[in-house]
Amino acid sequence: MLERAHPDRGQRAELRDELLTLHARILLRMPIFELALIGAIGWIVLPDIALSVFLAWAGIALAVECARAATARWALVRLPADPPPHLHQVFVALDGAAGLATGAAALLFLPHIPLLSQALLETTLYTVAGAGVAVAVSSRRMLAAYSSLVLMGAATAWSMAHPERAAVVIALTAVYWLFLIGVSGDSERLLRRSIDIRRQRDEVLRQLERRNQEMQEVAARAERAALTRARVLAAVSHDLRQPLHALSAYSAVLLANPSARTLQEAGHNIDSLVRALGEILGELFDLSRLSTGGYRLQHEPFALDRLVAGVCAEFASSAAAKGLTLASHLAPVELIGDASAIGRIVRNLLDNAIKYTERGQVGVTLSHVSGEARLEVSDTGRGIAADEHGRIFEEFYQIDGPGGPPQGVGLGLSIVKHLCDLMRARIELDSSIGEGTRFTVTLPSARAGSGTAAMLRSIQEGRKSWRGARVYVVDDDAAVLASMQALLRLWGFEVHCAASAAEANALLAQRGRPNLMLIDLRLPHGQDGAAVAARACADHGAFQVLIVTGESAESALHSAREHGYTLLQKPVPFDTLYAAVSAAMQPTA
Repeated sequence: MLERAHPDRGQRAELRDELLTLHARILLRMPIFELALIGAIGWIVLPDIALSVFLAWAGIALAVECARAATARWALVRLPADPPPHLHQVFVALDGAAGLATGAAALLFLPHIPLLSQALLETTLYTVAGAGVAVAVSSRRMLAAYSSLVLMGAATAWSMAHPERAAVVIALTAVYWLFLIGVSGDSERLLRRSIDIRRQRDEVLRQLERRNQEMQEVAARAERAALTRARVLAAVSHDLRQPLHALSAYSAVLLANPSARTLQEAGHNIDSLVRALGEILGELFDLSRLSTGGYRLQHEPFALDRLVAGVCAEFASSAAAKGLTLASHLAPVELIGDASAIGRIVRNLLDNAIKYTERGQVGVTLSHVSGEARLEVSDTGRGIAADEHGRIFEEFYQIDGPGGPPQGVGLGLSIVKHLCDLMRARIELDSSIGEGTRFTVTLPSARAGSGTAAMLRSIQEGRKSWRGARVYVVDDDAAVLASMQALLRLWGFEVHCAASAAEANALLAQRGRPNLMLIDLRLPHGQDGAAVAARACADHGAFQVLIVTGESAESALHSAREHGYTLLQKPVPFDTLYAAVSAAMQPTA
């Protein structure tokens, strides 16, 4: 049957909609065909049949065809987008009614007409039943409903009129009907195949369209990249030529045997120019690493308020030189993240604020809100026009400085945006002309800092919960071992030290696994501390590990990150070390 035509539901639905649409279009023309059929049958049976009987039959048969046509017109408005429910069953029922009305002609007329007329009437009805294959358009249900009733009426009437040939007529009629159903099945398979081909064609076209769109996007990205490269080269060329030109002039001054005062002034200016060149190259390097995914974030606990306070101290003299007040309000906030990257964000925002503010103050505020750190850098400068808000984070995009051309190379805010995206931080801008500017950076994974006094209280409490917990310190520096042993014992730990991987393995074999191991990344004889700790966890059971290292090279730090260990960069501040140890000991607290 139609519903079992194919296991794919999408194709079954498409086949059903296609069949119903074709059938409905054919049914629109069926009243005309029915009029022709009524005329042919009238020519055969009249005047042997009473006119009133013939007209009654003709009216019923035409009314059924008109009902089919009206239903088809109603359905076509909704097909194929919104097919009416059970429409197929409705068409099957109407086809059955049409077959019954047509087949009734044999029962009504055949017993009352001459033999030749009977033969003509039977031939006409059998031909009409065969024509049902085209009308049913590959639906075996529709064909069965229509043709079976037409043939049943014709075969029954002939058998009643000629009982001696009833068996032969019924047998031949059954064979003919099965043949029609078989033809309809072949047509159904052909229709299904055509739909398969059309779907494959449509899918190929969709794939080609997608690939074409992808190619267009690739081409657009390549074009944007080319324009960006051209813009970058132009901007870098300009910004490098300026200090290089000035250095060339100063080199001529130095060759002219200047006075001591001129020499001192030239030396000071050359130092400033070299610093400017270094800043340009450093920002280009940072931007390259961020744009190509070469920057790897660190995840370590640190005191954000102390980091921000340190950056504010760096810029205090720059602000004072311009007569600006640098005000900071920093709540204690502890953060797990990349201290270096966040420091760069704060420096770039502060540097911009001071550059573009001529009078008033620059403010830095740090707060803790719902598990996030909120850093605000505001100024009383001239502000940024609303139509430039979306562009200031672009590479090399600059706005004019107060009373003059742009200052810097236009990479600072672009680097800030790249770093914020990398850390999943949010950066927001609130600025308008004449009202100053405020940048707000919201950083995840923060908690309210405890402050020194609260931390000391926490340490006192930690002594109780950590008492008896075993810590191994592995480092090849005797001073580091002694200081760490003293500090950790003050915190309540049982501390054992090892100066090499061999000593650490001996300690593990003698005393078993610790609760926590603090291990240097670079150990004697080229041993990798992270690998040593990982093997120890595999051999003796898992335990917490902190990597404490002075290494900064990316290749050296890869091993620690690969094992998922927390990295602490020497020198480790007191509060950062305490926060890291607290976090490591949390599962066993």
